Amino acid sequence: MPTIAHYHRPPDLDTAWQLLRDAGGSARLLAGGSDLVLRCPPEVDTLIDLSAAGLAGVTRRADGSLTIGAMTTFSDLLAAPAATDHLGGLLHDVLADFGSVLHRNQATVGGHVARARMSDLIPGLLAADAEVVVRTEDTRTRPLADHLAAPPGAHVLTELHLPAPPGPAAGAFTRFSRSAFDHALLNVAVVVHLDAGVVHTARVVIGETGVLGRRLPDAEAALTGKPPTPSAIDAAARAVVAGLDPRQDALASADYRRHLAGVGTRRCLQQVVARLGEVA
Repeated sequence: MPTIAHYHRPPDLDTAWQLLRDAGGSARLLAGGSDLVLRCPPEVDTLIDLSAAGLAGVTRRADGSLTIGAMTTFSDLLAAPAATDHLGGLLHDVLADFGSVLHRNQATVGGHVARARMSDLIPGLLAADAEVVVRTEDTRTRPLADHLAAPPGAHVLTELHLPAPPGPAAGAFTRFSRSAFDHALLNVAVVVHLDAGVVHTARVVIGETGVLGRRLPDAEAALTGKPPTPSAIDAAARAVVAGLDPRQDALASADYRRHLAGVGTRRCLQQVVARLGEVA
């Protein structure tokens, strides 16, 4: 990183924000650094290291919601039962095959979300209705989907919140790739909430289609208001295939990605039913 002339390690969030605000476009926040060291823009001459700002940790609130500090590493998240038990193991599904051990030891949740590209985690977070907390001149909380669609200007991402499910709920995640260390050709995350044995709400998110994560409302509607039976699962999978417009590249055709999306949706929903203790 030959352009870096200034390095700061602020002791708290207020100082980190002030440094970022005052430096303008010449500064970047340093979280895990696994991406920044490879792709540091040439105009950047200042690094603001967040490792001492008190932004790490995982907390399960009394209401069952989950708070994840932005500087929490993937290894620490995977080692936290509060996180890996949430929604029946959704985050464990995502993290168990996430990169290499060395990468999980270094990369942080906030840094990964902030880079906003090539992600297995973000579809899982979107399916869980995650919110982000960001610090600018004030502190604000907004849905992750809104944050990704219209990110604010200069800001420090401080936390992610995963709300408590409104009753029995479970999620599941799967990915398709050529090898364990490849970026996914496509991934699928699903969360289902039950009420009296029928689906109260459902989230079906497909990732790596050309966007980080896309909800499929028709697939969700195929599940909502019905028991999660094999026929409902098949209807949801068919709706995913019909509603998806994935990218085509040298690794996979659009048709193949549609096929994977249908397979992944069935697989995730069957796993969700098993986790909920229902008969599929």
